[in-house]
Amino acid sequence: MQTPPSHEIELFPPDIFKMMLDHEVNKSRRYGDSLTLVDLLVEADPSTPEAQHGAEMFTIGVLTVQLRNTDIPCKRGNEFIILMPSTSVPGARTACERIKKQMTTGHQNENDSTFTLSTYIGMAALPIDHAVSSDELSRNASQALHYVRINHRTDVVEFSETQKL
Repeated sequence: MQTPPSHEIELFPPDIFKMMLDHEVNKSRRYGDSLTLVDLLVEADPSTPEAQHGAEMFTIGVLTVQLRNTDIPCKRGNEFIILMPSTSVPGARTACERIKKQMTTGHQNENDSTFTLSTYIGMAALPIDHAVSSDELSRNASQALHYVRINHRTDVVEFSETQKL
């Protein structure tokens, strides 16, 4: 297993993250900036609390390396939600593909437990007309993640693509 950096990213609690999401959506509307919300789910096999914890700790290490200082991550259950201000779909997709590549290294060892890691990533971007609320943006990212997971997709899927697939 790759050794995580000596510092970890700050994972915001869901209530603080929601306030920051509302703020970033409003700011993007006002200034016309792009904004993308990423919903990432990690599952460990075997499905034990120890393996799941190892998978989540490994994910935090990957996010610490891959996320920018301006990105805003949150952990909710075994999901990681990442707000990427000033980031359009192509830029977010590139970042997500880098994360996914690091996450798909096969078996990970954490505290003497071996597990296989499954990673699912869905994302949603604020549309050009900025006519989506923060709640709708969250639902769209969640729906994209749900689509990826139930279809066992290995690629990163943006919400608008789920309408075409």
